Amino acid sequence: MTRLLVSVRSVDESREALAAGVDLIDFKEPRRGSLGPVDASLAAEMVQAIAGRAPVSMACGELAHSSPSGRGWARAASPQFCLQPPAGVSYAKLGLAGCATRADWPRCWADWIAGLPPGAAPVAVAYADWNAAAAPPPDEVLRHAAALGCRAVLVDTFDKTGGDLLRYFSAADLSRFAGDVRERSMLSVFAGSLSWRSLPEVLDAAPDYVAVRGAVCSGSRDAALDAGLVRQWVERIRRAASG
Repeated sequence: MTRLLVSVRSVDESREALAAGVDLIDFKEPRRGSLGPVDASLAAEMVQAIAGRAPVSMACGELAHSSPSGRGWARAASPQFCLQPPAGVSYAKLGLAGCATRADWPRCWADWIAGLPPGAAPVAVAYADWNAAAAPPPDEVLRHAAALGCRAVLVDTFDKTGGDLLRYFSAADLSRFAGDVRERSMLSVFAGSLSWRSLPEVLDAAPDYVAVRGAVCSGSRDAALDAGLVRQWVERIRRAASG
């Protein structure tokens, strides 16, 4: 059964997503990139606002922007990247843009995973536009994700101006990849500028989650969340899940 993930950037948006019945609420600051994290203090406030009434995930930036510190890669080289989620976050995801030319990225990624707080399961991120992102290809990310014990794999687009997920993955590609993820006992999450038009083909691949941000905003993906659009997506996903 496919469920809905919505990315939010504030306490108010967290409450709106919760009230609309979103299955998984994701913390993200879209002005900081595809996986731009919110500030640490804000993330803690958002967790408190949700108060355990829905599972929470958090975007933690890109591995290539982090620097080693103590137990692995836990401190950001830039203050806009907060690579340690607070208590109460169930899933933490870190992008691999810029890592294709780094032979040590699997070890560095493993170090970051080892430094996650208790209760935060790692989510692998495979960029559909991996060439443009200079990231490892999706199948390679999936292989390492399985070895590192990731709980889920997110397929997303790095460049939000380059088209949606279906520009890079055909419906058949999505179905195959979702099946490969399922065989490894992980959850599949499909994102990447999805819209009403692209949703049917994405749903046909039967991912565990469909993830949106721009599709439920009153304008671009860094505009405010539109509660009415969120409710429409919740209803559409639930109708699809019920057959």
